[in-house]
Amino acid sequence: MKMEEWIKQLWTWLLALILAAFQPLSVAILVLMAVWTLNIVMGISADKNNKQDFNLKKALTAAKQLGFIFAVLFVISLATTGYNERELAFTIAKWGTWVVSYFYVTNIFRNANSLWPGNKAIAFVYSFLTTEAFGYIKGFFKMKGGAQ
Repeated sequence: MKMEEWIKQLWTWLLALILAAFQPLSVAILVLMAVWTLNIVMGISADKNNKQDFNLKKALTAAKQLGFIFAVLFVISLATTGYNERELAFTIAKWGTWVVSYFYVTNIFRNANSLWPGNKAIAFVYSFLTTEAFGYIKGFFKMKGGAQ
C-alpha cells in the first residue's frame, strides 16, 4: 500500500471518529441519506453526460448497498445492546456511517469532476479526497530538496 493511501485511510478514520464523538446518530444518518441520494443523482447525470443509458443494475446495487449498511448497523445494535452497551452501539454506528458518507462524497466529486471538468474547485476537492493532494505535497518537498 502506498504511503499516500495509508495517510488517506488514517485521516478518514480519524475524521469519522471525531465526527462520531461530537454528532448525534440522527445527524450521521441524515447526512448518509443526503449523500446517498446526491450520489445517485450525480451518477445518473455523469452517465447521461457520457452518453450512457440509465442502468437499472447500478441503481439496484446502490439500493442494496444502503440496505446492507442499515443491516450492519442493526446487527451492531443488537450485538451491543444485548450486553447493555448502548453507548458503544451508537458510537460504532455513527463512526461507520461517517466513513460510508466519506466514500459517497468522494464518488459525488468524481462524478462532478466528470460533469464539469473545467471547474478547478471541484477538481481540487476531488484531488484532495482521493489523496492526489498528498502526492502533490510529497512531490513539492522532493523538488525543494527534501528526502527522496
